[in-house]
Amino acid sequence: MHRAVGKAMRQEVQPMREAVRRHVGSELKVVRHSFLHAFRVKVLDQDPTRLPRMWIGSRIPWSGVHETGVTIGGKMLIPLHGRLGKKRFKAFVDELMRGGNAYFIKKGGKVILMAENLKEYDRPLAGFKRRYRKAEGIKRLKRGADIPIAILVRQVTLRKRLNVEGVVRQRIAALERAIQRFL
Repeated sequence: MHRAVGKAMRQEVQPMREAVRRHVGSELKVVRHSFLHAFRVKVLDQDPTRLPRMWIGSRIPWSGVHETGVTIGGKMLIPLHGRLGKKRFKAFVDELMRGGNAYFIKKGGKVILMAENLKEYDRPLAGFKRRYRKAEGIKRLKRGADIPIAILVRQVTLRKRLNVEGVVRQRIAALERAIQRFL
């Protein structure tokens, strides 16, 4: 019986995995497909003293916050235009601050990190300038023009965006039929 239930669960692993990945892909704007492939389904039935079970989760530890929602506190700099990795963004901001090209302004109750369009910072600022021009619809930026880099926030609230548990509940009937077939 233990072996039959394990076989039935293994047969349902791929449809379950595809359903979860489809749901995540439809609810989140996924840039990298590796994010979707991090969602895994495993059957744990090796221990004969325990009942077989199915594990559904992600290798990315923070992906669960999209299932429950969370509020993150503390001062954080959020890049305004584009995506940057945490380490790369920190190095970029440090370089601008050390060079004296970055400063904070308060505009409309928000604290914004700005940088000046200077020749010696053309290379590091290139991506930010391009995305800023595109977002604002500007053809050319003049030398000395201010470019918004990031916004300083005290807390970020991520709402619940995924319902993986609901997807699994919908697939339980198919899993139950598979188990009955094998028994």
